[in-house]
Amino acid sequence: MHCALPSHPSSDPPPDLPANDALQETLQPLLKILRQQGSSWRARVDSGLVCPAPPLYLRTLTAVRDCTRSAGAADLEACASAILRVLECAQPPGQGLDIPALDIIERAVAALAQRGSNRVALEELAALSQPPRMRSSPAARDTAPAPWLAPREQQWEGLQDELDQALLPVFLEEAQELMSSIGEGLEALRQGVADAELAGLARPLHTLKGSARMVGARRLSHCLHQMETALRGVQTGIEGVHDRSSATLAALETLLGLHDLALDHFAALTQAALLLSADGGARAPVLPAPLIRIRTTVLDKLLNQVGEVSIARSRLDNEVGSLQSESKALGEQLMRLSGELRQWLRQSGTQAQDGGDAAAAMQALAHSLAARLEQASLHQRRLQEGVSSTREGLRQQAAHTRELQQELMYARMVKFNSMEVRMQHLVRQVAAETGKPLALDLSNCRLQIDRAILERLMGPLEHLLRNAAVHGIESAEQRLAEGKPAVGRLTVQATHEGNEAVIRVSDDGRGLDLEAIRQKALELGAAGLAEASQARLADLIFQPGLSTSPQVSALAGRGIGMDVVRSEVAALGGWMRVHSQPGQGVQFTLYLPLSLAVQHVCLLRHGQQHFAIPSMLVDSIVQLRGPQARQALAERSLEHQGSRLALHPWHCLLDEAPEPAGEGSDSAYVLLIKRDDGLMAVLADHVSGNREVVVKPVGPQLATLAGVVGATVLGDGQIVLIINPLLLAGAGRTDGMAVAPGVQ
Repeated sequence: MHCALPSHPSSDPPPDLPANDALQETLQPLLKILRQQGSSWRARVDSGLVCPAPPLYLRTLTAVRDCTRSAGAADLEACASAILRVLECAQPPGQGLDIPALDIIERAVAALAQRGSNRVALEELAALSQPPRMRSSPAARDTAPAPWLAPREQQWEGLQDELDQALLPVFLEEAQELMSSIGEGLEALRQGVADAELAGLARPLHTLKGSARMVGARRLSHCLHQMETALRGVQTGIEGVHDRSSATLAALETLLGLHDLALDHFAALTQAALLLSADGGARAPVLPAPLIRIRTTVLDKLLNQVGEVSIARSRLDNEVGSLQSESKALGEQLMRLSGELRQWLRQSGTQAQDGGDAAAAMQALAHSLAARLEQASLHQRRLQEGVSSTREGLRQQAAHTRELQQELMYARMVKFNSMEVRMQHLVRQVAAETGKPLALDLSNCRLQIDRAILERLMGPLEHLLRNAAVHGIESAEQRLAEGKPAVGRLTVQATHEGNEAVIRVSDDGRGLDLEAIRQKALELGAAGLAEASQARLADLIFQPGLSTSPQVSALAGRGIGMDVVRSEVAALGGWMRVHSQPGQGVQFTLYLPLSLAVQHVCLLRHGQQHFAIPSMLVDSIVQLRGPQARQALAERSLEHQGSRLALHPWHCLLDEAPEPAGEGSDSAYVLLIKRDDGLMAVLADHVSGNREVVVKPVGPQLATLAGVVGATVLGDGQIVLIINPLLLAGAGRTDGMAVAPGVQ
C-alpha cells in the first residue's frame, strides 16, 4: 500500500509561536481529544485486535488540519495531513496498524502538540506508508474471499478440543455471563448499530476467545475468532459508508450464524463437564450459577430507596417512642386516679353505713367508676405492650434494613487494582513522552472502594502520577550519577484503615524543592513565608497558578492541576497530606470515605440550624467553659498541644452574621479538623455527636455552593447539609477572624 505524502515545505524549523495565541487555544482541546482517543486505540491494539483509527480520532485530526491551514501554520498542517493520509489508507475492512506503526503515529501527534520541527515525524510517516507496515493489502483483500465466508467444514477441519478438566468449571462460570453479553450486543446490532455497542461486543468476544483457548476449547475459540473477523467487517462497513451495504449485511448475517454455532459449542462443553464428572467417580464440577446483570444506576436507586426506608423507620421510631412515653404517663395518671378513687370508696362506705339513699347512690357510682377505671388500666397496659412490641419490631426491621444496605453497598464496591491496566498504560505513555524509564508498583492495592469514588478519583490519581514522572523523577543519567537505579519507581498503595480508604502515591525522585517553591510564591505575592515550616511550604504546591517548572509544555508548567486534585478529594469528603524528603521523593496520602452512600458524620448546631461534617475529617472535639471559653473567643485562637490555632467561627466560614445568642457565651465547642499542614480549629455553638447517615445528592443549585458535599435527613425529618470545612477555608471565607502573630 502506497500513500503519497507531501514533502516538507521548508528545511528550516518553524519559529516558536506565542504560548497563548489563538491557534493554541483552538488546538488545546482538540489535542486532548486525540490523546484520549489514542489511549483507547492503543489499548485495543496492545490486546491484539486489528482495528483502524476511531472515527472521532479521524474527525478531530481533520479539524486540527483545517485549523492549522486557516492559521497559516504550514508545518503543522503538513504533519496533520500526513497522519491523515496514512490513517485513511488503513481504514478498509481488515486493515490496521501494528504496534510500531502506532508508536510512529503517537510521536507525530506529540510533535503537533510541541509545535516544533516536524521533519523527523514526516520522514517516519513517509516510511510508514510502505506496504510492510500494514496488516493486509487491498489487493489481497479484493482477490481473497473473506475468512468468515469459508465453508465451515474447512474452518474446523482437524480441530479437536483438548479440555482441561480442572479449569473447565471455572471457564463455564465465566463464559455464561460473557455469552449473555455477546447475545445482547448482537441483538443491538439487529436494531441499529452505535460505536459503543460495537466496542461493547468486541471486548467480551476477545475475552471469551482467550479463555476458551486457555481451557482447550479449540473449536469454540476458533469460532469466536471468526466472529471477531466478521465483526470487524461489520464495523468497518458501517463506519466507512454510514449505511448497511450488501457486504455489511452479509457480514452481519454471517456473524449471527457464527453466534448460533458458538452457542452449540458452549452447550457441548457444558454437557462434557457433566460427563466428566460422572466418569471415574470424579468430583462433580461446580457448574455456573444463574447470574443477572444490573446497571449501576438501578443499584444506586435501590440503595437510595433503602435509605428512604431507613429514614422513614427512624421517624416512625421517634413517633412510637413518643407514644410509649405518653402511654407510660397515662398509666401513672390512672394509678394516681385509682388511689384517689379507693380513698373515696372508703369514705362513701362509711357514709352509707350511717344510712340515707343519697349515700347509697354515691357508693354505687364509686363502684361503677372503679370498674371503668380498671378497664381503662387494662387497655393502657395492652397499649403499652403493643408499643413495646412495635419498638422491638422496628429494631428488627432496622437490623434487616442495615444488612440489606450493606449488601447493596458491597455490590457497589470494586477492587482498586481493577484500574491497574489504565494506570500502567498512563505511565508507559508518560515515559515515552518524557524519555525517562519508569516503573509503576501496584502490589499493595487490596482495597475495595465504592465504584463512584474510584471513577471520580482516577483523574486526580493520573495527575499525581504524571506530575511525579515529570517533576519528581530525574533523568536516567542523573539517577545513575546519584547512585540510584536508572528506572524511576512510582508506587501506589491502597489500604483500609478504620472507616477510611487510604491511598498513597509516592516516587523515589528528587523531592520538593522547598526553596524554589518559596521564591515562586513570593513572586506571586504571598506573604509571611520567611519563617514558614516545611509543611506550610509543601502546602503551597496546591495553590493555583504556582509552578516551579522553567518552561511551559503540554505536560507541566501551567500551575494548574494540584489545586484541582485537592478540591476533588475534598469534594469526595476526604483530605490529603504531602510529605517530601530531599533526594528520596514525595509521598501524597489521600484519606477518603469507603462509600458515598452511607457515611459517619459529626452533627453540630449553629443558632437554630444543624449541619454535618464528615467524621473522618474530625481529629477531636474540645469543649471550652468559663474563663477559657471567654479568652478563646476574645483572642480568636486556641492553645492546643503546644501550638496556637486560629479559631474559624462557623458563621465566618458560612459567610453569615453571628447569632446574637452566641455572643458572650460561657460555653463553646471547637472541632479540630485534619488537613495537610496540621489542624484547623472550627468554632461551633454545640456538637451533638457522631452518627451514621444516608447521604443524599444535592440538586444543581446547591451543588454550586462551596463546601457542600451532600445532604441527609434526620429522624425528625430535618434536612441537614453535609459540609467540608476545608473547602470553605479554601474559598477564603475567614473574614472577621482576627489572627494573632504566630498563630497557624
